[in-house]
Amino acid sequence: MPNEEKQITIVPPIKVESGKKRIAAYCRVSSQKDEQIHSLSAQIDYYENSLGKDDSCEFAGIYFDEGISGTRTRNRIGFLRLMEDCRSGKVDAIITKSVSRFGRNTVDTLVFTRELRNLGIDVYFEKENLHSCSSEGELMLTLMAAFAESEAVSMSDNIKWGKRRRYEKGLIESIAIGNLLGYSQKNGDISVNEEEAETVRLIYRMFLNGFSYADISKYLLEANVPTMRHGARWASTTIINILKNEKYCGDCKFQKTYIQDPITHKAVLNRGELPQFLVEECLPAIIDKEAWLAVQEICARHHYDRKPPCEKIPFRGMVFCGTCGKQYTQYSSCTIGRVRLDYYRCGSRKEHTAIEIPGKTFTTPHKADYNYNPTPALAEYRERYGSKLQPRPMLCTDIKFPVERTQKAFVQVWNLLISKKVRYQSTLQQTAETSDNALIRYKAREMIGLFDEVGRIADFDYSLMLKILDRVEVQPSGKLTFIFLCDIRMTL
Repeated sequence: MPNEEKQITIVPPIKVESGKKRIAAYCRVSSQKDEQIHSLSAQIDYYENSLGKDDSCEFAGIYFDEGISGTRTRNRIGFLRLMEDCRSGKVDAIITKSVSRFGRNTVDTLVFTRELRNLGIDVYFEKENLHSCSSEGELMLTLMAAFAESEAVSMSDNIKWGKRRRYEKGLIESIAIGNLLGYSQKNGDISVNEEEAETVRLIYRMFLNGFSYADISKYLLEANVPTMRHGARWASTTIINILKNEKYCGDCKFQKTYIQDPITHKAVLNRGELPQFLVEECLPAIIDKEAWLAVQEICARHHYDRKPPCEKIPFRGMVFCGTCGKQYTQYSSCTIGRVRLDYYRCGSRKEHTAIEIPGKTFTTPHKADYNYNPTPALAEYRERYGSKLQPRPMLCTDIKFPVERTQKAFVQVWNLLISKKVRYQSTLQQTAETSDNALIRYKAREMIGLFDEVGRIADFDYSLMLKILDRVEVQPSGKLTFIFLCDIRMTL
């Protein structure tokens, strides 16, 4: 009936015996200094004694990270292993010294503690006397983590300030030498590692002899020359970094990069945002300063990027139009009898940016003229239409020549230099002493020696060309001007 009272029976909750909680401890220190390592050892001893002897819980072990910043979780191997064990159900609770030991990144700290709370795992922070699973835990943890992150930013600023003061004083203990091929550092003293230094000298020597970054890395790979890091492979970027590093000539430039964000720790190139400090002759030099400066000039003037010269195409990337300045490109076509003809032609042809050559005209050959043994039908076509082709202003793209011509012309130019070497030797000597350009000075001295060492040549010498030639310019007259690295120019 509606007015009758209903009988309600209260069923008490059933207590489930869960057994002893498995409690793990997490410890972390941010550097490997003696006092920090001692602090880590003290933390480990403390938890081993307190948790290991506590009969009310089961000790699930100690997880720790040594010399690792708390702002980046991905580098904390011990912490990540702890999280995996928590997800696998091996840990019921975590105890740690403080919020700052657990992490200095507010977002990461909250994300991981929330995940642990969803798993039913409480994190107890001893210093703050805070449980992450408590009702006020979320709010307090947010505040504590924010304070820890703020402290990390403040510490980062202090470290940056100290580094800059050391940079200004040129203190060599500020030099990062650990991953630098050719050097060793022990007890603060920096010395040359001769075995590695020979590899550095080989790289510089090959580059000064005209080999590209890719050529050098390929050679080192094939020769099984060891890299700085085990398992790493030689690459063009590695060669570039070695060639451009001023430490190899004994100098050191501080603050080439800087940490933009103390939380992400991402290093960015210093493009003028902060001052840089160049300290000269602060390291034992592996490369002569003059040779190092010459290498920097070559790096700055490299004409080719992805396709440097090779023995099969020796002048690739080295032939330029003297009218528009564009690089000459190699083309191929077939002549009578299907014979392949390789020739160079100005690259502006592809971009339709050719420039007129003043005072010169050009008549485009008709397609009928390409065959010197025409059929009667072709002869009739030529008779009808061939005479209608009119002269027009000559364009730089109208000049083309066989690929072999550059090689033959190089032999002629070199032998011409040898025939007049007495005259050129005195010019080169003066250039080596007075030029403002380090590469020209270096190559002028080298050329003087090559005159006697090489002498006249009968055939094209690819290695000689790489060593001494800067580029070839095609003149409006069709002649070739060879421009050498020692600043000699010859037109043929």
